[in-house]
Amino acid sequence: MKILVIGAGPAGLIFASQMKQAQPGWDISIAEKNTKEEVLGWGVVLPGRPPRHPANPLSYLEQPELLNPQFIEEFKLVHRDQPNLMSTGVTLCGVERRGLVQALRAKCVAAGIDISYETPMQSREELEAGYDLVVVSNGVNHKSLELPPALAAQVDFGRNKYIWYGTTQLFDQMNLVFRSNDKGIFVGHAYKYSDKMSTFIVECSEQSYERAGLDNMTEREAAAWIASTFSAELGEHGLVSQPGQGWRNFMTLSHDLAYDGKFVLIGDALQSGHFSIGHGTTMAVVVAHLLVKTLATGPDTAAALRNFNERAVPLVQLFKEHANSSRRWFETVGDRIGLSNADLTISFDARRKDLPPLQDALMAALGYALGR
Repeated sequence: MKILVIGAGPAGLIFASQMKQAQPGWDISIAEKNTKEEVLGWGVVLPGRPPRHPANPLSYLEQPELLNPQFIEEFKLVHRDQPNLMSTGVTLCGVERRGLVQALRAKCVAAGIDISYETPMQSREELEAGYDLVVVSNGVNHKSLELPPALAAQVDFGRNKYIWYGTTQLFDQMNLVFRSNDKGIFVGHAYKYSDKMSTFIVECSEQSYERAGLDNMTEREAAAWIASTFSAELGEHGLVSQPGQGWRNFMTLSHDLAYDGKFVLIGDALQSGHFSIGHGTTMAVVVAHLLVKTLATGPDTAAALRNFNERAVPLVQLFKEHANSSRRWFETVGDRIGLSNADLTISFDARRKDLPPLQDALMAALGYALGR
């Protein structure tokens, strides 16, 4: 079996390393369009403590402690300058995305999986002729990859603008901060991912973005303006952005099919979900394990991909429902900003309660994939 994985992010790396472990004789390689050093993003949130939680990709590293993971047990919602502190109910794990990706890449290389960087994209015909299976795991932006028409993505853009910052201020809880001023409502999502850095995501409506003049500010001016808006939380600590990570509208990408012919989608290439529910990397791990399980145990590739599709698509569609429900809550937060801290917390907590539990579905899928 000759497999090409397109994209050296968490989904593709977990799939490649676990597939190689399950089938050592298979020829598996990875193609990445960026340079070896170019890994975007700050921190990511993972479930549980490694190595005990199988949905945490750190559980597949020999020395996860070298990535300096931060374990978070509390959630804090700040509204009207009043903090509401409560338990997260589960242990969350913050870790640097760059360090995680590089460690997973090293694991793949150690297993004999070749990773080529700055790789020009082959045509669909070349990929079909050269490989038994092409695993597409290059995130939401795979415009340069020619996929079968059946795998054309459905794309929906959110109404809010957002930006992903890093900061040297450390947030010991999962923080959700609401700030209102004469320009509008600004929401900060913050958590630590090392003992030196935190992620700080900010979102606001298009109208607030324009009234604040953020559309006409330089990157540095915008970061300073946002830092002043959240000065109670940041103190003297500034905000840092990365190239290619400027203000944007969240893009939800989804599919009704996970495969067609020799092409199969995993990770954000299959389904992206709003950052406010924090399950993106968890979904990548679970779906990667599902694909490994079906390929390793299926009677043939076509049957295995049908099985994968039947199990993965309902899961990612449920993920989409949860993520979109959460995204819409933030897009309409102006309707609830007059609530007290306690009532806003109740509303936030209830925003996905009418949906089947996502956590149960994830654990059921992972249990099947790992034979539990």
